[in-house]
Amino acid sequence: MTAPTKIGRLPVDQAGAGRQEIWLAIKAVNGPFKVSDIAAATGVNRAPVMRYLKALTAAGYLESIATLPGQASHWMLVQDVGHHAPRIRSDGTRVTQGEITGQIWRAMYMLKDFSFLDLIHNASVEVAEATAKDYCKRLLAAGYLKVLVKADPHAARPARYRLIRHSGPKAPQVQRVRQVYDPNTGSVYMAEGQP
Repeated sequence: MTAPTKIGRLPVDQAGAGRQEIWLAIKAVNGPFKVSDIAAATGVNRAPVMRYLKALTAAGYLESIATLPGQASHWMLVQDVGHHAPRIRSDGTRVTQGEITGQIWRAMYMLKDFSFLDLIHNASVEVAEATAKDYCKRLLAAGYLKVLVKADPHAARPARYRLIRHSGPKAPQVQRVRQVYDPNTGSVYMAEGQP
C-alpha cells in the first residue's frame, strides 16, 4: 500500500512559477491582455492566473476592460509598482506576513552589530521579543550571523551579533521544517549552515 500523496502548497524553495512571474509577464505586455496571454507566457495554469488578475483588479493595479458577450475578458495595467509583485489577498487587501522579518533583516544590515533588543527598537513595526530572538537563533544556525558577545542571563545581557552574510534586500525566510530559505539567492540552509 502506498502512502497518500500530500496535497497543498509546496515550500517556497520547491515551488514553480507563481505571482512574481505573472506580474513580470503583465508588465511585459504593452496594452490589453487576456488570461491566456499570461498563462502562455508564464506556464502557470489559467485558474491561478485568473485569481491573481482579479486580486490585482480589486487592489487597483489592473483595470478590467469591457468586452462583448462571448469574448474573453481583457485587462490593462494601470498602476505599475516596480519589479516585485504586489503581495495581496483575493479581495485586494495587502498581505503583511513577512514584514516583521523584513524589518529585522534591514535593522541587522544597518546596525552592523546588535542584540535582539536593538532589532526590536529599530523596527518600524511592533516585533515580539520571542520573534526577534528566534529569528536571530535561526540565522545564526544557518550561518548568517556571528556571535560577538555571548549572552549572560545572570547579568541580564543578551547576546550581540554581527551580520556576516548579507545576500540581498529580501529577508531570509525560516520555513516550517526549520531550514532557512534565502529568496535573494534561491539557497536553502540547514541548521548547520550548509546549503
